[in-house]
Amino acid sequence: MQVSIFEMVLRVLAAAVCGAVIGFEREMKRKPAGFLTFTLVCVGSCLIALLQVNLVNEAVKLAHDNPDIGHVIRTDMGRIIAQVVSGIGFLGAGTIIHNRGGVTGITTAALLWLVSALGLIIGIGGTANYVIATVTVVLVLPLSYFSRKLGEKISQKRIVHRIRIVFDENFEKIIFDNLARQGIIVRKTYLINKIKKDNINLKESIIYFTLPKTRSFSEVMHQISMLDAVHEIEEA
Repeated sequence: MQVSIFEMVLRVLAAAVCGAVIGFEREMKRKPAGFLTFTLVCVGSCLIALLQVNLVNEAVKLAHDNPDIGHVIRTDMGRIIAQVVSGIGFLGAGTIIHNRGGVTGITTAALLWLVSALGLIIGIGGTANYVIATVTVVLVLPLSYFSRKLGEKISQKRIVHRIRIVFDENFEKIIFDNLARQGIIVRKTYLINKIKKDNINLKESIIYFTLPKTRSFSEVMHQISMLDAVHEIEEA
């Protein structure tokens, strides 16, 4: 069955909307690939899917109109479409940046891959495919937001810092009160040794703690080291 011009235009517009919606979210976060990139990827994938559908339809029509050569005509619905799946990898790789031991852009690359799949689904056509594409777009954006928030909470809970500290035991409560005022949660404390130096009773301890979002480890270390009761402090 041939795809009408109206149907092709409708599919391309639907692909443009899906790509634009996801691309707009990336654009607002100033990611390497934004509104235009996602729109073009989705529309391009849709056009390739339409090309594949039309080629198959033409082959079927040719075989039907010419029964004598029908046995030599072969069609492969996935041949051209498969090139989109492999080719999008090069575009996705361009958004991944490795810098200072960290990797960024993986989510954007994954979304480019997803958008190309959406374009193919829309280009192939069918009511079920439109529903799948719509539901995917509706779910992806909220999940992106909530997964980021959840990741922040999980990472905040998991990062437990450890320091070795030598301090005047007479000021132990003052030191821990200072930590509490900064929003630092002390998880564990282990006493390593008791030392007497210049008639001062010192404690050498290992402290495990987590930080609030507003404080960095270096800031906390500096502030604790400025306390008169603290003689030594280092990351353990």
